[in-house]
Amino acid sequence: MPLMPLAGFRMHYVERGAGERVVVFVHGWLSSHRWWEPVLNRLPPDIRAFALDWRGAGGSDPVEEGHTLTQYAMDLHAFAEAMGLPPFWLVGHSMGGGVAMRYALDHPERLRGLMLVNPLAPFGTRTDPQMDAWVRAQQGNPEGIRAMVQLAFAAPPSPEVIEALIADAMRWGPAAYFGTLDDMARFHVVEELPRLRVPTLVLWGDRDVVIPFDGIAAIFTRIPNCGLEIWHGVGHSPAHEAPERLVSLLMRFIDECRSIEQGA
Repeated sequence: MPLMPLAGFRMHYVERGAGERVVVFVHGWLSSHRWWEPVLNRLPPDIRAFALDWRGAGGSDPVEEGHTLTQYAMDLHAFAEAMGLPPFWLVGHSMGGGVAMRYALDHPERLRGLMLVNPLAPFGTRTDPQMDAWVRAQQGNPEGIRAMVQLAFAAPPSPEVIEALIADAMRWGPAAYFGTLDDMARFHVVEELPRLRVPTLVLWGDRDVVIPFDGIAAIFTRIPNCGLEIWHGVGHSPAHEAPERLVSLLMRFIDECRSIEQGA
């Protein structure tokens, strides 16, 4: 199990493939690298891919501090620097999309492209008080966690996969669970997005009950020359619901980014 020593903890990651084209995948709330496995397993072998576990998630060390999207973006940067990665494509899902936006704004020179899959809205979460109270009460509650994981799918994966994803979600201790929950509510990058010049593609499934479309529209309309794909019948987790289609889209996006670079 590869672990990268960073400041204050060791980050777990998985690596697949080899080649000059590097793609880094980052996961969302109550998740781990496991949410990207169907995509990793289908990538061409000449793509060097990494899927990371945030501090306190998956196989990374549990730590009590630093559970904010800004700190996760700093951890991502520390990982990329420690690995000596060249400029790469960054793919972020859900909360990981928020981290990816923060990273792209802070380190545009390190990216060749940015793909946001059902990403956190750039104005953060807007949960009504009753729902917020319910979500907070589910920390450590297996049935509540199960219900939230199942909400991420319009077409659920196999029972074995669901159980593995629930087990990963249960590993989120109070510090990570509540720290990121609070920080997602504070997250606000709307005014910063127009200065983003990294080639960007946004993907959203129209059966997503987690991310509202107005959040997707806010990203698409504010990032210059941003692309948008809406997949009908797909929920919050295209990596599990339509992995072949997602890999195909990612590879087309990589080719388009390279064409832009060559034409610059």
